[in-house]
Amino acid sequence: MLARLEDEHGTRFSDDAIVDHMVFLLMAAHDTSTTTATAAAYFLGKHPEWQERARAQSLARGDAPLDMATLEQLTVLDDIVKETLRLISPVPGFARRTVRDTEILGHYIPAGVAVSVVHWVNQLLPEYWTDPATFDPDRFSAERHEDKSHRCAWVPFGGGVHKCIGMHFGTLEVKAILDAMLRNYEWSLPQDYEIPWGFSSIPFPADDAPMVLRRRAPSDLS
Repeated sequence: MLARLEDEHGTRFSDDAIVDHMVFLLMAAHDTSTTTATAAAYFLGKHPEWQERARAQSLARGDAPLDMATLEQLTVLDDIVKETLRLISPVPGFARRTVRDTEILGHYIPAGVAVSVVHWVNQLLPEYWTDPATFDPDRFSAERHEDKSHRCAWVPFGGGVHKCIGMHFGTLEVKAILDAMLRNYEWSLPQDYEIPWGFSSIPFPADDAPMVLRRRAPSDLS
C-alpha cells in the first residue's frame, strides 16, 4: 500500500521513506501493544464472565492456522480490546499544531501553536458513555455502538490523516496474544485488587500484579 500511494502530482514515497514507515509500524508500537495486552489480561482476570465468553469463541475456531481472517472472526475479543483501549489508552494524547486562530472554552489560541490533545478524557465522559468507569465491552456491540456517539468519543489511535498507521496490525497482534492465553490458560486476580497504573510516556503496571495463572487441562483444550 505504501509503495502504491501517491499524491495529486503522482509523487510516491521513496524506498527510504517506505523503510522508515515500516520500522515505525513494526517496532515503535511494541510498547503500546504490550500495554494493551497487559491491560486486557487484567480486565479479563477481574471479569471472568468476559474471559469465558472470549475463550468460548477462541476454542470454537478449532485448530486452524491463526491467520488474519480467523482473527477478524473473534468479535468478542474485538470488543474487549476496544473497551481496554477506552479505559487504558496506551497513548493518552497526541501532539498537533493549530492551523488557524481559534478559541476553546474561552481561551484564545493563535495559529501555528503546538498543542497537546488529551483524547483519553473523551473516552471517559458520561455524556458519551454509559457508566464510563465500568468495564463493559458490550458498549461496542452493533446494538449500542457508544463509540459512534461522537466522532471523537473513541480515538485511541488518533484521527484524520494522522491516524496510527499500525492500528489494524496492533489490534490483530493483541488479539493473537489473548487468543493464545485464552486457549491455554485460565487466570484470575483478587476481586478487591485494583492495578496501580504508573505513567512515563505510556501507562504501565506500577506493581507485580498478583495474577494467578493456571494451565488448562488437556481435556479442556478441545
